[in-house]
Amino acid sequence: MTCSTTATFKRGTSFAATVTYTPDAGGPANLLTTTVTSGIVDAQQNYYPLTITMAVNGLSFVATYADSSDWALGVAKWDIKFNYGGSIFFSDTLRLDVIAEVTQ
Repeated sequence: MTCSTTATFKRGTSFAATVTYTPDAGGPANLLTTTVTSGIVDAQQNYYPLTITMAVNGLSFVATYADSSDWALGVAKWDIKFNYGGSIFFSDTLRLDVIAEVTQ
C-alpha cells in the first residue's frame, strides 16, 4: 500500500479514512478473509485503536476514531496491519501533524 506520508489533522475532530485495496497478482482477491487492524500513536506515545469497517466486497474499508480531543499535539503515527492466513503485512507509516483547534 502506498500513500502520501504526511497529513495535517485538527485535534478534536472525528478521524475517518477510507482505504482502497487493489489486489496484486498472486495476492488475495479481496480482504474478506484478512484481519485488518489499525491504530494511531500520538506524540506522547498514547495508542488509539481504530475501528475498521470492511466494505461488503472486501475491496475497501473505513478506519475511524470518534473523538480525537485527547490526542497530544505534534506528530502522530498511523499504520495498518493485515493478517492473511497467518502472514503479517504492514502498510507504510503515515504521519499526522496534529494541530490545535482554533474555534472553541
